[in-house]
Amino acid sequence: MIYGFAYLGMVIAISAGWVLVAVLKKPDFIEKPLEKVKNEIRPFLNPKDD
Repeated sequence: MIYGFAYLGMVIAISAGWVLVAVLKKPDFIEKPLEKVKNEIRPFLNPKDD
């Protein structure tokens, strides 16, 4: 039974980590470089036919 509680705690901790990573706003020292990288690779991901 202790393994069941340990497993449940692990699942809840991983889910909370994903919520922190995916949903909540990231600090500026993380967000600014990500925006720069996204802006640099955007033309390669969505090429326009001229």
